Amino acid sequence: MGMKQLLFFLMLLLSGLFANASSNTGLKPFQKQDIALLDLLSKDSVNSLNIQLNSSIYQFGLDHREFRDIALLKQKKEIWLQPLGTGKLFKVNKTNRGYALQRLDSTIHSGINFNSLSFRLHDTLFQYGGAGFWYVRGIITYFSTTTHEWELYPSHQLVNGYEGINHFVLYHLDTISQKIYSTGAVNLKDAPYDISYSVVDSVYEFNFNTKIWSNLGPINPELKKIIDQTNFYSYHMGKLVFVRNYFNWLWVDFENNTFGNLKIEKNSEAKQKWLNLYNSKSPYQDLQFNLGTTCYLIKLDPDLNTSYSTFTINKEDIDLSEVKYIYKKNNFIVAFYLNTIVPFFTPNVYILIIITIIVFFVVYRERKKRVPKEVIAILNMNFVNSLTIIEKELVQVLYQQQLKGEEISPKLINKIIGVQQKDTLTQNKSRSDHFLKINQKYKLATQQDLPLIVKSRDSMDKRQYNYGLETSYLEELGKHFKS
Repeated sequence: MGMKQLLFFLMLLLSGLFANASSNTGLKPFQKQDIALLDLLSKDSVNSLNIQLNSSIYQFGLDHREFRDIALLKQKKEIWLQPLGTGKLFKVNKTNRGYALQRLDSTIHSGINFNSLSFRLHDTLFQYGGAGFWYVRGIITYFSTTTHEWELYPSHQLVNGYEGINHFVLYHLDTISQKIYSTGAVNLKDAPYDISYSVVDSVYEFNFNTKIWSNLGPINPELKKIIDQTNFYSYHMGKLVFVRNYFNWLWVDFENNTFGNLKIEKNSEAKQKWLNLYNSKSPYQDLQFNLGTTCYLIKLDPDLNTSYSTFTINKEDIDLSEVKYIYKKNNFIVAFYLNTIVPFFTPNVYILIIITIIVFFVVYRERKKRVPKEVIAILNMNFVNSLTIIEKELVQVLYQQQLKGEEISPKLINKIIGVQQKDTLTQNKSRSDHFLKINQKYKLATQQDLPLIVKSRDSMDKRQYNYGLETSYLEELGKHFKS
């Protein structure tokens, strides 16, 4: 065999090994509880489902050390598994030998989106919220069949979400109106100093068509008390959510802002089904969900053998005699503030506003300094008329010297003001008084900030000062002091 043929054979062998490794992603065979659950779900080829499974019970051959929970999603006949927090996505394929996992993603990094809400909307898999690296997230991502990675789905603000096995926030996906409802936003209180969470007491709605979150209003305290007990199960049937809190069943309609109880006979039937299956002295694990209108109560004994019971819930089973509100609607002003003003002020908007304010004040100050030429001429004329004969002569001499590029010496100033024969102290005081009066008159007449007459040290004799005029005023002064 030639070298080229040998290399080609080795490449084929390696590619086959890699392909086999990617398809057989499980580290160990499926357990009997995994197979029992998949067998049960595979019997239904119509309804959809998304639930979170405890990875200590259901592992599907995966190494559960990488994650805590698995999101199982079903749409008609197809089933997907997503180990939360890893970014990995698997499709469950049924074969002659049982079930096998096919990895669909190309994820490299992991460590985020633990306890995110996973769901399918039409033909796209989404994730909302979750936690990772000591941070609760409020973004929505979707799995791209083009890049095989999770891409960001845009929204105008963040509302943090966290969906766990022990529920403390009620979420509902309305696939008809394409909206997510949430009975609260989840925040860390004071991370990293305090990693306990708090729940914002308000009902939120995300519209996939407009990509906008809306704050609908504070939740009804009665419903909030039920949700806060962290022992409820939710069954999602179209626009309705049925919630079991111990032995009491409720129906919740987010779109119409109403909730109430099941009829007494249906509540009794569901309670009896629960007691018949779970009323046992021996320990057990449970799992509850619904496929369409059929509710499943799953029980796993200490050996993880699976048994289950079912019952149905229909719209005819809801009690409309006592209907309550889910959330108290915000008035127009509050709703506008929460859903328009608050989301609008993103960090970028704050920066833009600050820059705008700074630019406004700079431009305003500059415009304030700019005086029309006609007004400037009048103001300077007023200044000239206010000068005495000596003061006017002083300014005129200073102007003439400035045009020559020279500064006037103290001796010439002393001669003009008539103190050349006086002692030095008197000369200094007299010069200072005259310059002070001239500068005061100029400022009062023209409202300029800079003094008209300025002094500087003589370049040859640092003990002596020379005097001149502020150069920015020369053009206007020239109209009055030209020789």
